Amino acid sequence: MGRAIFAAALSLVLAGLGHFFLGLWRGVWFAVPSTVLLYLYWADRWEFADVVFLSLGIVAAFDAFSFARRGYGII
Repeated sequence: MGRAIFAAALSLVLAGLGHFFLGLWRGVWFAVPSTVLLYLYWADRWEFADVVFLSLGIVAAFDAFSFARRGYGII
């Protein structure tokens, strides 16, 4: 249970980190868009980037938690 919660917490910091912690390369599919969205938010290029960034982090956290507990994710 502790590993699953830690993986979910890492994914809330930056989507994909929890997957990398679990040894899953599928975290790349979360980390790359998350990093681009973070750049767009800081550069004031897109005003809804923060909402999409947070949503992606929540989905990644659920997926990492699910993978750590059940062995397969929600995506």
